[in-house]
Amino acid sequence: MNGRAAIVVALSGLALVVLAGCAGSPGRNACDLLQGQEACARPSLSASTPGPQVAAAQFFGDAGTSDYEKRFLALLAHHQLGAMDRANGTGSFGHDRYEIRNSDFQATYRTLQQLAGPVAETHLPPASGSGDGHFDGRWRVSRQTLYIDAAARPSAPKTFDFSGLQARSVEIMLRQAGKQPADIEGSCDGALALRDGAGSRAIAAGRAFRFRLSGEDDTVSLFPSDSLNRCTVRIRSLVPAGAPLTIQREETADPALAAFDSRYERCPTPDPAGLDPLSRAFYASRWLSQTCALPIEEPRLLRKSRDGFNAKVEALMGVPLPDSAIDKGDPELPLDFSKAPRLKLIYLSSLEFKADFSGRIIERLIRHHAALGTKVRIMVTDVLERAKDDALLHRLAAEFPNVELQEYRWRADRGAPIDEQISQLHKTHHIKMLATLAEDPRRSRAIIGGRNIHDGFLFHQPIDLSRYPDLEQYGKTDGFSLNYYSNWSDFDIEFTDRTTVETLAAHLSTVWLRDADTNIARPFSIPVRSDGRRPSGTARHFISLPYADGHALEDYFVELIDAAQHRIQIVNPYLNLTPKLAQAFDRALARGVRIDIVGRIDLKGDIGGRFLTALNKLFVEKYGDRIHIREFKAPDVVLHSKIMMIDERLVAISSVNLNNRSFFHDSENGMMVLDPAFYTRMKAIYDDYLAHSNPVPTNVTIPWAYRLLFDEDWVRQAF
Repeated sequence: MNGRAAIVVALSGLALVVLAGCAGSPGRNACDLLQGQEACARPSLSASTPGPQVAAAQFFGDAGTSDYEKRFLALLAHHQLGAMDRANGTGSFGHDRYEIRNSDFQATYRTLQQLAGPVAETHLPPASGSGDGHFDGRWRVSRQTLYIDAAARPSAPKTFDFSGLQARSVEIMLRQAGKQPADIEGSCDGALALRDGAGSRAIAAGRAFRFRLSGEDDTVSLFPSDSLNRCTVRIRSLVPAGAPLTIQREETADPALAAFDSRYERCPTPDPAGLDPLSRAFYASRWLSQTCALPIEEPRLLRKSRDGFNAKVEALMGVPLPDSAIDKGDPELPLDFSKAPRLKLIYLSSLEFKADFSGRIIERLIRHHAALGTKVRIMVTDVLERAKDDALLHRLAAEFPNVELQEYRWRADRGAPIDEQISQLHKTHHIKMLATLAEDPRRSRAIIGGRNIHDGFLFHQPIDLSRYPDLEQYGKTDGFSLNYYSNWSDFDIEFTDRTTVETLAAHLSTVWLRDADTNIARPFSIPVRSDGRRPSGTARHFISLPYADGHALEDYFVELIDAAQHRIQIVNPYLNLTPKLAQAFDRALARGVRIDIVGRIDLKGDIGGRFLTALNKLFVEKYGDRIHIREFKAPDVVLHSKIMMIDERLVAISSVNLNNRSFFHDSENGMMVLDPAFYTRMKAIYDDYLAHSNPVPTNVTIPWAYRLLFDEDWVRQAF
């Protein structure tokens, strides 16, 4: 391959080495298989362009070169610089880039550096403008899965929506969810390409196509052209065909949802000169994806396990389950939907969604709404799902194509170092949210915090599910088994304010519509100049994708800790600080800030509990004589809450652990609230944790093997 060709491959899409572009492995996406696609003809970035505005116009097409596009392009260029460095061993990987004797490489690198330059600044300068915007630039690879189960075909017509919103290339993966072979035939109103085991072929508009899914987990991919809006297909097998299935373009069929999904905010930013350090940190705009300041009214604080579970039940069913029903532990108990809200959209994002009592109840509640036509979007972590978990969700999605499932899996850049290659096995989707948008907005709900869909967040001990062979029967384990079970004490918060709920759901849409190859998501807001007044809202939601935003969440937490003047109160079970956070803790202690932590030093029962316990003990060894550390000691209960409060004014409730994973590897989310009145409410929660904790002795014992292991920085960064 000559030098120019190599640069074209490096730049055609901004992904692992190629992100959302129209090049890559032969037959990988629509740009390889279909001729004349408008987005494919436009280069992602050009080494020959004279500056950011031209490059942005080429990359985003008609989206223009607004401040929002410039910010987003800077993030994409920053990521691509990292990918080029990995692929060529330059930059932080050891070699001087000028050692590469290739003029195209050097020109490309200069252009990317120019575009990515603003990322070097922690805060973004305010722009002009006001109100919400909508981004329609085509930048990403869209890849979604349509699950097919020949034995569970619907008796009534069903519809699957594929999203081409902001996409350069669209792929629909049809995946066999059952074991029975399925023959699929249909036609579309526009051209498409089809890729199966026999190869790839183009199919003209109106022309019939046919293929077979022959076994469990078999897949076939469809690549719709820009002109394709609708396909009608039938599924045939050993029994007569079921009702027709419509595959349609979501943004054409539901423009209101497309507008919702493409939303971004312009956040009025007060003059920092008139703010104290904590307020400056709260209102500042950074590369971290954040909402503007929101009203939160009186959110419900969900400290008790059953309250946390029942908040989700009530959001979906209209009423909670009585204690007697939960006590029986029957996942097939009768459910009363007479008071259920009529929902337009359900978002469920969780680290995991287990096939147990909790998972089956939530699945049945979602099934009710899916049968009524509600659009459902579920995000979980692929590497943590076991066979029964997969079967539960795949069966749901196969029976109701309006239930769309994304199973997150992160892939390292081509040429990445060994530690990043290993991280593919443990990077997770750690964003926790249930958002329900109701036709009556007063019944919309959003719940965030630390709880997953797992019986360990509801029951003290594993319950007997042996009568239900499709559900998990947990055992008590200690190690790296995915059959782990602990009883976790956690904390969630529920919002009912319409503006807040809709904003949180729209924020999550940026992750739902991320680039399928790299998991990069677009930012949700940009700062704009204010009129001199502080915004009326007191809360901001954040979403962190540390591999895409330059570890912006770490910078945010460092800034908050550096702003503390008197006291920091923390509830968190994982205490493996990054170097930057450790330095911020040291600075706070040096200026006399009192730091109190309620943790759980002994994490036996968690995945990798012995390793996590050793890391917590290393923290105690370092800080035990300077930080007031207490251990949550409810019998056989593992603390799982993530709360941070600063100077009796700021409260953070999130999925964020104080470890390297949360700041370097996993996606995270949470709510920052700057409000002394809200702190007063949360202080009662914190005091309850204190009442169930004891001081931690500083004379901890750490086996030499763990000391040796965690002397390696790359090992510590994995935990």
